Amino acid sequence: MNKNLIVSSSDENYSHLLKELYFSTINLNGYDFAVLDCGLSEDSKEFFKQKNVQVLECKWDIDVPSYKVRGREYLKAQFSRFFLDLYFPGYENYIWMDSDTWIACPNTFDYYIQGSNQRGFAITPQVDRASPKLVNIKWFMNIPSKINSINFKNISKSISKDLAKKYAGHYTLNAGCFAYNKKFDGMKTIKKNLNNASRKGRLFGSDQVALAISLFEDNLDFELLPSYCNWLCEHHMPKFSIDKNTFVEPYIPNHNIGVMHLAGLDEDRSANVFHKISTTDNKFIEKSLRYKLI
Repeated sequence: MNKNLIVSSSDENYSHLLKELYFSTINLNGYDFAVLDCGLSEDSKEFFKQKNVQVLECKWDIDVPSYKVRGREYLKAQFSRFFLDLYFPGYENYIWMDSDTWIACPNTFDYYIQGSNQRGFAITPQVDRASPKLVNIKWFMNIPSKINSINFKNISKSISKDLAKKYAGHYTLNAGCFAYNKKFDGMKTIKKNLNNASRKGRLFGSDQVALAISLFEDNLDFELLPSYCNWLCEHHMPKFSIDKNTFVEPYIPNHNIGVMHLAGLDEDRSANVFHKISTTDNKFIEKSLRYKLI
């Protein structure tokens, strides 16, 4: 058993992405891989078991009323990602990765473990020079009539309008990939905020609300990683380095991207879509954003 465990989850609809994520991890040193089952088929579960991957059924780790679930069992993972040490005890660091992510550069990915070891919790904020728009503002006669952001929308529905206004302009923490150390005492605070967020508001987004309140209101000391550690392709396309054969951030120094994240790209997540990608030597290539077996 290695010291670090990567965990992801999926129902059968995203099982193909979950398998791609798994294949992107097999050449890492010091990591094991595990799956929380939110509706996988027997064939998909058998696929992982044949590869000695632990597969456990995902539970509702926070009590939520059935009327909020409405058959969306995959939402269990919004909560279970903060209970990984209870599902899979014995590891030092736990890394959660959404099934629509994959590891593009192992060395960059290791920053999550460095951050987890040093501060207990490592995560990437959704803020970068390549993504200039932080808040959506609607104007009426030179007066802002509506100010909207992920934090404002989620916190206002889950906690309160006052806290939502307080942190409306703050960046979002991307809950699609993070790492925590088993000794990180701040998980108690995150779980408390997770429970509070799920009582009043929507289940979807409760994880991001809990993280935002824990960082900004409760002042937990997270290790905040640069955006190339978890690159949201929806916000800005990466570049590709032919010399290094890897995706890189679009501006110099064109650092290797650690995790490619396909959130919001529904077509890419369901099919093999090719994009016109700029290279670091000022050319263009047709390339998929998905993980490919070479």
